[in-house]
Amino acid sequence: MKTKKKEVAQNVVSIDGSEYRFDDLADEAKFAIGHIAQLEGEINTLQMKLVQLGAAKSVFMGQLKSALPE
Repeated sequence: MKTKKKEVAQNVVSIDGSEYRFDDLADEAKFAIGHIAQLEGEINTLQMKLVQLGAAKSVFMGQLKSALPE
């Protein structure tokens, strides 16, 4: 019977073109990575909100233009 080797995925972080195993990093680096990941999520949320606000503004500009006298 043939047994398969299980490969364990390693968490690798890429920073400025270099790769680092997350488990090998100092606690300070892990802490910073956590904050950076959270900030990237917030930035993405805000970018999506800006797109939504721009779309809503376009709708109201259209309503305003159609309500103006010709």
